[in-house]
Amino acid sequence: MNHILIILDGILAKHFLERLCFEKGLEYFFTVVYQSDESVLDADNERLEFHKIDPTSTARLELIMRPFTQAFIYMQDEFESKKSYEALRSLDDKLEINVMDFWGLGIDDNFCNLIDARSNLSHSFLNFLPDVALTAQDIGLGEGEIMEIKIPAGSAFAYRHIGSIQQRRWRVVLIYRDSKIHFVKPSFLLQPGDSILIVGDPTVLSGIFYNIKADFGQFPVPFGTNIFTLIDMKNMPPKVQSTLIDTTLALMQKTNVRKFFIRVINPSLGQNFKRLKELSFEEDCVFFDFFHRDFSALPSFLKKNDVGLFLTDNKHFQRHKKMLFGLKIPILKIGEGDFDALTQSVILSTDKNELENQINVIVDLSKQLNLDITLYYYATITAQNHDAANRDVEEYFESLSRLYDKHIKVLSTHAQNPILSLEHRSDLLQFVSFEEALMRRSLKRALSMNLNSNHHKMRKNYQLFIPID
Repeated sequence: MNHILIILDGILAKHFLERLCFEKGLEYFFTVVYQSDESVLDADNERLEFHKIDPTSTARLELIMRPFTQAFIYMQDEFESKKSYEALRSLDDKLEINVMDFWGLGIDDNFCNLIDARSNLSHSFLNFLPDVALTAQDIGLGEGEIMEIKIPAGSAFAYRHIGSIQQRRWRVVLIYRDSKIHFVKPSFLLQPGDSILIVGDPTVLSGIFYNIKADFGQFPVPFGTNIFTLIDMKNMPPKVQSTLIDTTLALMQKTNVRKFFIRVINPSLGQNFKRLKELSFEEDCVFFDFFHRDFSALPSFLKKNDVGLFLTDNKHFQRHKKMLFGLKIPILKIGEGDFDALTQSVILSTDKNELENQINVIVDLSKQLNLDITLYYYATITAQNHDAANRDVEEYFESLSRLYDKHIKVLSTHAQNPILSLEHRSDLLQFVSFEEALMRRSLKRALSMNLNSNHHKMRKNYQLFIPID
């Protein structure tokens, strides 16, 4: 459980506490230390725990210490502020401490942030002068329609191209990296540590904030929040229809999908029709379409309903590949086995840079489905350079395994194409880069050294096609 310590005293600190109590969606518990009853308020909040003690006393602070995430000191006396800081630091030398500084304390500590109250107040007052540009906090309605968010490691937005992120009622307008401003381009790749400036509906931005800050378990975010399955009862065998239904329901149970949509075209009586009819009584997201007989009119529906994952079978994927590529969302092509029988996630690649664009989705979904991850790295280089390339890839994925807390097994070779040993299995979930090269004619794909271009050889398996630019 995340806990934050707040040491406060004075009327300004009381105002800060009042603002804290009105904040919604806080996921932390707060331990509040105070000396005077005038510094606190009667607050019936289960996330606040109050202790009336002397914060300058190390012995008394030690009684309420626990592994705090952060500490805040907001006091009206300079001497007591500094002594409270010193007492707290003596108990935890790595704790991040934030001190409201009215005096210029000059504390030299890498784990201490001094908030210069005098400078902030002067800056806000200066904004009332004519011909002075307002700061971001004073622009617009002041209701949260402008927000800056730092992307943490493990975020669903890390290693994503701007163009692959669905932006409805909000927009990314600037990216800050290494103290430099970068203007938005669809091909810009977000990385952990980047800060993005976003604008839009304040309610939507609040949701985006939590999606960005959340740990793994967010897929299909950032592509969307829902999944869509289209079943063609005339052109899909009953077994394929049944597998699509089973996979849709399994994803609802095992992943963070918010809602599913199943649209049935060319409806015909049978066991699957009966099953879907019963499901439509329980859910309001099963539709029988008696008017459309093909995949037309889909993009607008998917966009309107925030769909982030599209399910289909191999036959329809190959037939409508160009249309599916244009959706710019992941496409899950079902395999010949049962979805619940999957045991392993596999990545076939010759390009480490390509993997960096996919790794967040790969680890996120694999963790949700509880699948082992194996990278088959096919090095298209000479034998003498193979060892160095192999070490580089293994070190890179070893660091990713620690970062994401998920073991990634690396099998590297330059002698045998890994597809030859995997194409006859049916218990794998293969991750494929959905790129322009897949639109080429079959002969060109067959001659290509790009393993993504030969994805059809793994058609017995479930395959997730991840859109990249």
